Amino acid sequence: MDKQSAIVVKLPGTFNASGARRLKQELKQKLSNESPRVVVDLANVKQIDLGGLEALLTCMEEVARRDGAIQLGEVSPEAATMLELTGMDELFKKFPAFAADVPTVTLSPESVPESVPTEAPVQLPVVA
Repeated sequence: MDKQSAIVVKLPGTFNASGARRLKQELKQKLSNESPRVVVDLANVKQIDLGGLEALLTCMEEVARRDGAIQLGEVSPEAATMLELTGMDELFKKFPAFAADVPTVTLSPESVPESVPTEAPVQLPVVA
């Protein structure tokens, strides 16, 4: 049986316009296949601005265009609050859930993202 893999994107503590640009660049490189599966990990996010929220929407659009699936991994209370206030938590719920072996893309202000194998993510509800 052929296992599909997913890309886990771990966002930094402050996800702003700068991080959004890096996320868009990384996704263009990583989403070359049909039906991509992406997990967005917001566990470390303490601050997210309009640029960061826009990047999440762009990510969702790109995945949807390729008939893929996207879901949230861990979500910090601060990120959960922003997603709920903007209604984006409901948008993420409309995508199908999945479990897979996942390479990780970590966005950090200091370094270039890298791929690291991790365990399969657990989908958690977005609750503040």
